[in-house]
Amino acid sequence: MKRRALLSTALGTTIVTSGCLGVGSGQDGEGTMVEIIPRNYTDREISLQVAVYAIDDSLLLDHTYTLPGGKGDESKGVENRVSHLVVSLDGEDDVRHEYTPDVGNCSREGEDVQILVEPDGISFAYSC
Repeated sequence: MKRRALLSTALGTTIVTSGCLGVGSGQDGEGTMVEIIPRNYTDREISLQVAVYAIDDSLLLDHTYTLPGGKGDESKGVENRVSHLVVSLDGEDDVRHEYTPDVGNCSREGEDVQILVEPDGISFAYSC
């Protein structure tokens, strides 16, 4: 009898815990991981200031990347619902980018944002 009670308690805890973790919640909930991936496609070293904001306008990430020519960085990510990014190259004018991934394209972990620095400017792309 005690084993049956212990087993049912353990099973109930597992079900409740999986609901709290957001299993199957998709892109809509908190806890989705979005990696920020700047890539330098120029032949010179750059300084890239990146600020990432949540849908409630709170600051999720404020980081300056120093990237040699031809290099990228996949070391930073945020766990939240991203609204937009503000990027500045070498201290110049800010570029604002709204986070609008194709949510059907990737799994529930979210789509990563690639910041592509090319000789003619900055562009953005999404990847899984």
